[in-house]
Amino acid sequence: MISEEVTTALGKPIKPKLKGHQSWSKFWIKSLIVLGVMILSGSLFATRYRIVGDPQEERCIPAYSVYLVDLKDVDLERGNLYMFKSNDLNPIYEKDTNMLKYLRGLPGDTVEIQANEQVLINGKYTEFGLSLAKEKLGTSKDEFVGSAELADNQYWFLGTSPKSFDSRYWGSVTKEQIVGRAYPLF
Repeated sequence: MISEEVTTALGKPIKPKLKGHQSWSKFWIKSLIVLGVMILSGSLFATRYRIVGDPQEERCIPAYSVYLVDLKDVDLERGNLYMFKSNDLNPIYEKDTNMLKYLRGLPGDTVEIQANEQVLINGKYTEFGLSLAKEKLGTSKDEFVGSAELADNQYWFLGTSPKSFDSRYWGSVTKEQIVGRAYPLF
């Protein structure tokens, strides 16, 4: 490329500015600002949210495997999906395993598991199945049949699969165990 010298009307040489080019110092300043905004946004997101996956082959909520968990949303409403830390559920899960289930029973509700494996909450059919009693726990399903009223700070969680390992087998969860509300992504 042949470079022609550009001069002013008085004959002083000037350097032409090329369109679309900027100095390296401006480039680095802009890059650092963008990087700072990205790090700040990521940090703010990470203090409130977690993205979690369910690696199980047979899921208790079959339609989804990845969830967004809002760590600040712990206002419990029936029918919503929540992540909580488990009690000691040996031999199937260790203490403090993250679990995702639907909140079905609140303090004061009556929970009933019938011999025909139907789960009723306040007399309303909610779920079916006790297949894990024999299959995973090696005990009779009759051990889980009965009725009880949930006390203060007792919450009943269920999956949507008959093979979900949930409150049917290990009972209630306390509010202190709740990590946050979960939103299915895919």
